[in-house]
Amino acid sequence: MPLAAQTGDPQGQQQPPQQQQPPPAQPPKPATPQAPARNPFETAPLVQQPSQLPLQQPAQPQMEAPKPTVQAPPPATGQTIEAIEFRGARRVPQDTLKAMIYSKAGDIFSEDALRRDFMALWNTSRFDDIRLETEPGKTGLIVTFVVTERRVIRSINYEGIHTVTVSEILDRFKERKVGLSVESQYDPDKVQRAVVALKDFLAERGRQYATVEPQVEQIPPSSLKITFNVKEGPKVKVGDIEIQGNSAFSNEWAVRQMKELHPYGVPHSIILESLFAKTYDEAKLEMDKQRLVEAYTDHGYFTAKVLEETVSIVPKGGKGWRLPLIKTNSQGIYADITLPVEEGRLYHLNNATFAGVKLFREPSVVLGFFGMKKGDVFSTEKLRKGIENLRKYYGMFGYIDFVPEPSFEPVPNTDNIDLTITADEGKQFFIRRIDFSGNTTTRDKVIRRELLLDEGNIFNTQLWDYSILRLNQLGYFEMLKKEDAADIKRNPQSNTVDITLKVKERGKNSIGLNGGVSGIAGSFVGFNYSTNNFLGLGETLSLESQLGTRMRNVSLGFTEPYVFDRQIQLGFVVYLRRFSFDQGREASILAGQNLIPLYNQLGSQNLLNYVQNSHGFSVSASTQLRRSFARVGITYGYDISNVTTLTTAASNYFQYINFSGVAGPNSLNGIHTSHIVPSYTYNTVNHPITPTAGHSIFFSLDFAGGPLGGNVDTLGATVDGKYFKQAPWHKGHILAFHGMSSVVTGYGGRYIPPFSRRWMGGEQDIRGFEIWGITPIAFIPTASSVNVLNSDGTARTQKVISNGAIISAPVTMAIPSYQLITPGGDTQLLGNFEYRIPIVGPVVLAPFFDAGVDRILRASQLTVESSRISDLNAQFPQAGFDGKVYIAPGTQKPRASTGLEIQVMLPVVNAPFRVYFAYNPSTVREYLQPPIVADRSSFPNAATFTNAVASYGQQYPFFEKRTMFRFTIGRTF
Repeated sequence: MPLAAQTGDPQGQQQPPQQQQPPPAQPPKPATPQAPARNPFETAPLVQQPSQLPLQQPAQPQMEAPKPTVQAPPPATGQTIEAIEFRGARRVPQDTLKAMIYSKAGDIFSEDALRRDFMALWNTSRFDDIRLETEPGKTGLIVTFVVTERRVIRSINYEGIHTVTVSEILDRFKERKVGLSVESQYDPDKVQRAVVALKDFLAERGRQYATVEPQVEQIPPSSLKITFNVKEGPKVKVGDIEIQGNSAFSNEWAVRQMKELHPYGVPHSIILESLFAKTYDEAKLEMDKQRLVEAYTDHGYFTAKVLEETVSIVPKGGKGWRLPLIKTNSQGIYADITLPVEEGRLYHLNNATFAGVKLFREPSVVLGFFGMKKGDVFSTEKLRKGIENLRKYYGMFGYIDFVPEPSFEPVPNTDNIDLTITADEGKQFFIRRIDFSGNTTTRDKVIRRELLLDEGNIFNTQLWDYSILRLNQLGYFEMLKKEDAADIKRNPQSNTVDITLKVKERGKNSIGLNGGVSGIAGSFVGFNYSTNNFLGLGETLSLESQLGTRMRNVSLGFTEPYVFDRQIQLGFVVYLRRFSFDQGREASILAGQNLIPLYNQLGSQNLLNYVQNSHGFSVSASTQLRRSFARVGITYGYDISNVTTLTTAASNYFQYINFSGVAGPNSLNGIHTSHIVPSYTYNTVNHPITPTAGHSIFFSLDFAGGPLGGNVDTLGATVDGKYFKQAPWHKGHILAFHGMSSVVTGYGGRYIPPFSRRWMGGEQDIRGFEIWGITPIAFIPTASSVNVLNSDGTARTQKVISNGAIISAPVTMAIPSYQLITPGGDTQLLGNFEYRIPIVGPVVLAPFFDAGVDRILRASQLTVESSRISDLNAQFPQAGFDGKVYIAPGTQKPRASTGLEIQVMLPVVNAPFRVYFAYNPSTVREYLQPPIVADRSSFPNAATFTNAVASYGQQYPFFEKRTMFRFTIGRTF
């Protein structure tokens, strides 16, 4: 059989067409891959098969059929192969090609051997065409393999696609193992798989009518460009879902179980249940059908079935009422789904049998783990929870390989079902070794003392989980996940396990710097530093300072978590504080506008301006209750405060506001507060900075004075709770809740000091308000001075001698009035909610809602000292002061704030940097009217009376801001 100038394709596959070139002027052009390929070892041409992938190519002129070539005479049998050569190979080296075949130079020429070589080259999938040629040489035959290398994909483009990104497409190709990539060899089967994968991907995004047409273009000399032309078509959304055959549960209940397809909205509501439709996806429908079956079996319908659905694609919407600014009821294509179900019988538990359960003397007690007894509805949900509870219980005794297998047997012709649990308890394991890795700074003993297990103990899986939680609460390490935190190696011969705990240390230092400036509130700069793992021994050292117009403080604290390696925590804090109160400035902050000029008109001596300097210390001790997350503690603190009054009104306020309970003025210097605070804490929150689960409860009593000494007698209580959980509808989203209540009162005939009352507002509690901006507003009786005017309104003057000179001085008179104060409340209620959504890396978006109230419940604790009232009534009998503090109406109402917060975890500061915008739906926006007690008959003329009323009876504007934009460092809770 002749070998010269013949081509072959043993599989007969048509290759993609190449770009048409202008025909040569003289010799006929050789055969191209478009022509039918022929095996050089067969006389009949191969059957050409159409390509499996419809390629869109531009119209090309008909290519010429290959013309027969002059065949050389067949080589004589027994000739020797002088050389083997390859022609047309660009990317594959000659030596590599020679290594692929079996024939070598010097071999006897054999058609069978060359047939085998041809197939070996063809099966490498490197070539689109192979042709064999022979020609005589000097000592034998020269065999030449003329190859056409398979073309390489140089670029892949996606035209007309908007619903998904290229990176998402590549991820889907990788997931489906399409194998189509740039610089790979062209394979039409891979292109077809890519088309199918891309159409499925678009269908998941609601593009059920998408079309994908691949286009292949030749890039000379041997490369290809593939373009996927996509027409996404209309987006199909889920329309009405109708459940047929359901009698035990409503249609709404059944649709609610279909979590993939039922619309977004407010769950369990009547009006807002179905606000936003989801995109239709057949694969997700199958998942929802399975969910619906599981929901029925969870409620006792053990044989429930979901039959074949009916889906109707219809255009709808665009008419009728819709919510403003929300694209509901919009026109589009919807998939109406009709889903028939067969509920079957409602099954009840008949007999429960337990086999292989040797840990319990009486196997029947195992039924208690399942929350079911004979005659109860048979719930597969309770069964799953029971099996998990049983597995956890066995894990507490070291049976970490415990495997329960349930089986069910419905009793024929009844609604009863028999349950059998067959258990393989496995071996009981003990702990042989506990090792640690990754703790470069933290000492081993710091980690080991948080573990509730030790070497030689039974491997209790529950205590091990609690140990991981305790380590996470330290904040020394990156979040430990109990399934990945340790390598547990079993030693079956000795029934022991070796545990290697893997940790990754966090930055132990926390540095914070904040500051701000305001034309009203003044300026401040703050710095804090703390290390929560000092020298790797677990101690905490903190330094905090703030310098500002209103507040200056410096504090130093140190905490030793384990004293003498025992579960006793000791700590201390020493501090210096200075608070400057300017009534005009504080009122301006509360009202959100500059009222300082207005207050200055009243006269500087009529403003409540003072400075309070404090210094003191506190010492605390606590211990953790054995093998629990509860901690009891006690703190003792001693504070010495001195008040420097800057105005007459301030002196009157501190001297006559009743907190000493004895006649005469209160002491402004040497205010000593000696108090003790017992506390109880239960904390299962899994991380102090970035919690994702757990809850905490804190309760404390603050007892000051009495046998402890000092001259402040108060009793206070605080309850604080936090709760964190993963959102059930999205893994990684965190729901965070916080609540706090606080109350304080005096006892033993003494009242609450002004500086011990409660204020709210700011990023620590209600974010949309100024710091300490939430407080009741009150008026207290006082005496003021007003200028006497002539009848024409001019100032009345009198001659006085000053420094030996006679001058004209204004004539003044004392009048009764009420002075505005911001006393703070004695009772607080606070609630916070955050929905924390990770965006990218350390960035978290947190919609929030804060609400709280600061009230005066015990008005009797805010009175004017009785001797002061007697003096005022003796001076102004017409005023009729009763000693009560008048609370301005509306200033004790609850406040609320909602908004968006962006949190970024800073690696060095080790705390979240926060930027938030808040809107306040509940604010106080009123004019505050002080009581007018001055009587017209007490004034010499109407002009002086009018001036007095204008000065001390005018309304104060109190309009809290509706919005707030601020940045800070730290968490609200």
